[in-house]
Amino acid sequence: MNRHFAILGLIAAVFGSSTAWAEVTTGSASKVPSYQARGATEVAAVGPLAASLQGKPLIVRVHADWCPACKATQATIDDLKQSYAGKINFVQFDETNAKTAAASQAEAQKLGLEKFYDAAKTATSTVAVIEPKDGKVYATFYNDSTLGDYKMAIDDALKAESR
Repeated sequence: MNRHFAILGLIAAVFGSSTAWAEVTTGSASKVPSYQARGATEVAAVGPLAASLQGKPLIVRVHADWCPACKATQATIDDLKQSYAGKINFVQFDETNAKTAAASQAEAQKLGLEKFYDAAKTATSTVAVIEPKDGKVYATFYNDSTLGDYKMAIDDALKAESR
């Protein structure tokens, strides 16, 4: 009996939510853009963002120095920052300790990202691509080091921003 619960727990951990599991089992997951992460914090929109973030898509990362997934994805994030320098805004919330988490929460409030921060602060290695005008979340990623996944989402956001 406990073995069955362990297997169900593993499935839940891999697929993140019952919605994601249902999409996979029903085949509707194919309707989701290929870069949309499974198991990531899923927030559809966060509302309009601060004036300082307007005009460019926003990449938001939840990071902690102790997080193995954050370390594993750091090179990908560094590549994105370099590849899209001047084309995107980048914000990182640091959850390494209580002091950095408090500073991150204050920054999230200042930038209009409280909703995202509240949903994702415990999911280190989460990265979101957000439209600053209305706060639409184009994609969320969790522990994803595939550069192409991020680039597709960012390119979609850049195209939408130019319209």
